[in-house]
Amino acid sequence: MKRILSSCLCLFFFISAAMAQKGDWYTWSTGTTPAVHVTISGDEIVLDRTDPASRQGGISGRKSNNLEAEHLSIIKKVEKNNRTYLVFQSFDGLYFVTTLQKTPSGDSVLMYCADGIEDGYKGLNEALEAIGKDKGASFYITLFKKEVIDAEKRKGPVSKIKEQEFGAALQAFNDKMDKFWQDRGYGRFDPYHGFMNLIYGNAFANAFGDKYSKLSLITKELKIPINNYSNNPTIRRLLEAAGFLKSE
Repeated sequence: MKRILSSCLCLFFFISAAMAQKGDWYTWSTGTTPAVHVTISGDEIVLDRTDPASRQGGISGRKSNNLEAEHLSIIKKVEKNNRTYLVFQSFDGLYFVTTLQKTPSGDSVLMYCADGIEDGYKGLNEALEAIGKDKGASFYITLFKKEVIDAEKRKGPVSKIKEQEFGAALQAFNDKMDKFWQDRGYGRFDPYHGFMNLIYGNAFANAFGDKYSKLSLITKELKIPINNYSNNPTIRRLLEAAGFLKSE
């Protein structure tokens, strides 16, 4: 009886965790707007207004030719390592995996790029085998409730950022993305392209801390510090590394 009860409690935990992650979430992107809408249901994740993955994307004024929502069907769920792994299939037939973990506060969800399994795999069995080797990842993007995004409206715009702060933010962004690529290894399949603008967007937004509104990370606002401070050789180098300016 105790064994049955224990099994039921474990099943309830997994179902409750999955159910708790369902609904409407928002995260930071490099799309035409800083925040992107993400919907999680029992059988798919929908990325609204996904844009081409790049370091700067819409931040530099680049717009997508297709702003339709992207529906990512969950083809398999795996419970392992005390985590729930979701297996998807990309538009080009490759399999990829991600995993979600709700924070104790309940106002955000961490979407992990799991170690060794954020690549594209040619077969489902290959992806499932990789799950067994996952050791947990430190790199993740954060999905927020709408109230968290709305609270950013009360902060000052990034156009008022000081030169030293701007340089520090660019350095933090470049360091974060360099570490991401170093950790996953160069020369392998990129993580699924639909998530790449979210990976870059989260790194860019987090680099600016909590002082300035992340909703102001748009072309109009960013052009002001770029124009004001790009004559500084150090900042210019950081802007070039981040993809905002071309190398001379």
